[in-house]
Amino acid sequence: MKCLFRKTSLLPLLFLAACASGPKYLVKDFRPPSKVAVLPFSNLTNDVGGPETVRKLLIELLPSRGYLPLDGETVDNVLREEFGITEGGQLGSVSKEDLGKALGVDGLFYGDLLTFIDIPLGFARRRSVKANLKLFRTDSGELLWEDEKGWTNPEIHLSVKEARDAVIRQVAERQIEKMRGTFLKEESLVMLRLALKNLPLAR
Repeated sequence: MKCLFRKTSLLPLLFLAACASGPKYLVKDFRPPSKVAVLPFSNLTNDVGGPETVRKLLIELLPSRGYLPLDGETVDNVLREEFGITEGGQLGSVSKEDLGKALGVDGLFYGDLLTFIDIPLGFARRRSVKANLKLFRTDSGELLWEDEKGWTNPEIHLSVKEARDAVIRQVAERQIEKMRGTFLKEESLVMLRLALKNLPLAR
């Protein structure tokens, strides 16, 4: 495993860190699905909006690897009307073959959101996103690809005055991002790009 650390020129002291490795699983005879859908993410965090934030970004990024996913609204409507599914944690009740037939796709992306936090403590702030991603074929249920990536963006202050000023700003930034729907968007994008580097091109 290779861990990357980058120090920026911004003040206060800011580090961007991620642990990057190859995919956890990649089938030897990889044949990219022609049509795919990104399913709702399972949420293993305390943030209600995190799974959909990361899912929408994944849908936006997949064309850069040659995959053309269905739009999220279409997928959600089919899941709700055909199977009564409204969240990722319910997907285990339906087979991949049945999901593929209902959605008209031969590939399914599943996601588990493992970490989605912003801890503003003044002296040390930790913004972190981590997810596990999987791609399955719908005709066989075979796992084609899996990867798990995380990205952490910590902010550190060494003086009491800096920390006091920072905590006010940090809390305000968190609230603004929540209202704008951009909470941890930057960290989520970096995390997904790291994972998708290991996803074979579709075309």
